[in-house]
Amino acid sequence: MEISRRDHPRKDTVALVRWSRKPGENPVFKFIMSSIFGLILCLFLMIFLPMLRSFGAMVLFTFLFAALLTVRTVSAQRRFTRGLTKRINDTLAEVTNNPGDQLSVNQFRHMTKSGEQLPLVVGGVPGLNLHVARASTLEKHAQEKWVAVFTVVPPENGTASFDRLVAAAIHAGPGTTSSGAP
Repeated sequence: MEISRRDHPRKDTVALVRWSRKPGENPVFKFIMSSIFGLILCLFLMIFLPMLRSFGAMVLFTFLFAALLTVRTVSAQRRFTRGLTKRINDTLAEVTNNPGDQLSVNQFRHMTKSGEQLPLVVGGVPGLNLHVARASTLEKHAQEKWVAVFTVVPPENGTASFDRLVAAAIHAGPGTTSSGAP
């Protein structure tokens, strides 16, 4: 689900949070690259350290080296996702005034992966949806840009009844009631 061609939301959307992700930030990719680097480092260290000259020691060194370098990436991603979820929850609390509409970090991750919309009720009136989408960019190897937005869905007959209510209020004039009683 894409927002727009140039990272501008449509007229019926309001952007809550924008963020970008670097192409090499995936922890699995980071672990694999660190494992390769750790294997090369281990092969070099075998020259000086005879205890690394067994297959088991080499595997253990490579795994531990990659795990130590990947842990930092995973914890930074978790901290970043918690911060985004908190910012979205703060906005949800302001708009809906309902504590039941708060997102958990897992729900936020699921919305990011699936693109599902979360319907929200504002003052008892439905029509506001929260969703997370990838914003497209024109550059091929640019950072992935993401945006969490509110989308407004007008009710099917809500605008017509509102227009009639406004017209009745304007034509009634001051001091009159709608029931026609004096």
